[in-house]
This record gives sequence, structure tokens and C-alpha cells, in this order.
Amino acid sequence: MSIARSILITGASSGLGRALAVSYAGEGVTLCLTGRNEERLLETVREVERGGSQVFWKALDVCDAVALQSWVQELEQQTPLDLVISNAGITGSHEVDGAVETAETAHAQIATNLGGAVNVLTAVAPYMQQRKSGRIALISSLAGMQPISDGPAYGASKAGVIAYGEAMRDHLYKWGVSVSVICPGYILTPMADQFRSWRPYEYTAEQAAASIKKAVARKKAFYAFPWQLALSIRIGKLLPWKLRRLANQRFNYQR
Repeated sequence: MSIARSILITGASSGLGRALAVSYAGEGVTLCLTGRNEERLLETVREVERGGSQVFWKALDVCDAVALQSWVQELEQQTPLDLVISNAGITGSHEVDGAVETAETAHAQIATNLGGAVNVLTAVAPYMQQRKSGRIALISSLAGMQPISDGPAYGASKAGVIAYGEAMRDHLYKWGVSVSVICPGYILTPMADQFRSWRPYEYTAEQAAASIKKAVARKKAFYAFPWQLALSIRIGKLLPWKLRRLANQRFNYQR
């Protein structure tokens, strides 16, 4: 099993992205970190530098394909990327009074969660194809397997990541490039604070990062966790819609 020595992680300024950066930090590892919030991103940079890693960083928005491609080009000239984790994401929901989430809110999630993953993969894949090696991990969500009713755009964006990742996995295989689609459940992060509902089997960011790291190292094509929730989703798909709807209401943003 090859060890990734140059790793790019998006959304590294907090939450799961920061935990992933810390989990990979160490002597001989170069981390390339990006996020929108420069102040918080620098906190991550300082933490992983204490872990012994060399760090390249840049504050940018993954929705900006040109800026992302330009930075990847710079990085490839300095430290060819072994592993890329597309993690940046945002969430949203309907209003508390039941008003449907606005088109602006919906499109923002799709642009960041799905569009950002597309921007990341298309920026890095050509270099990996040339080298005939590399690993890409796209962070989706269990909500991409079973969307919740008051987070439609979030579920749609994450379902899109699953479909995009599966297609790109098949396409890039002949170049020796592996694509893993990762579907976490609830993770204790600032973004998760928007959930006021039941959050069973919730992982800390550190626990989730450890699980993802193992799955990526094994080049798992698809990894959904915790297994209890992933299994319940698969079984739930066999139930009549009305029964599934009743069960899913427990997982909405607002109880």
C-alpha cells in the first residue's frame, strides 16, 4: 500500500476538514490546505505544522474554478499530489415557518457541494492521468443516499457527488487513478449545529477523519458510515414511501 506524501484537502479551515488535516500531518508529509476563511485556515496550518508537516495553503472558494485550477497548477510544480480530498461543503434548509428554501440557498449548496467537487476533480485528475497514479476522495453524505425533507438541495448536491464520483471512478480506473466516494453520517462539527433533530451514532470530527483515512488508504470505491445508519437507509428503500416518510421525519433539521 503506497503512502500519500502530498495531500490536498479542501474545506480545511474547520470541522471535518481540519480533523482530516491533523490526522494526516506528520514528518515527510506535505499538506496543501484550502478554505474560505483565512483566519480559521491559518489555525489549521499552525496545528499541522506542529505535527511536522510542510504546508502550502491558500484561502479560496472551491466554486471559483479558475482560481482553484491556477493553485493546483502551482502545487503540481512544487509537490505532485498523491491524494486529494474534496471536503468543502455547506448546508441549508427550509425556513422554520415551513417556507421553501430559496433558490439562492439551494443553488449555493449545489454550487459548493457538487460544483466544488467537480472543480477539484477536474483540476487534479489530468496530472494524475499523466502520472498514471493518484487517489481522489469525494466527501458526500448519507443524505445523498436518503435526503431529508427539509434539506432538499443539500441531499440533491450530495447525491450528485455520489453519481459524479461513481462515473469518474470508472473513467479514471484505466489510468491507475482511484476515486473513493465517502458518505458520512452525523459528525459533531459547527455545521452540524443546524440540526435540531435526533443525531444517532454521531461521530466526533476526529473519529470520522480516522474512519475516512482508513477507507481511502484501502482505496474503497464507496464507504458509508456509521454502518447502522447506512444499512437502515438501504433497508428503508424497500419500504413503501409512506412508512419511509414517517421514519425520515425524525431526522429533519427542525423537530
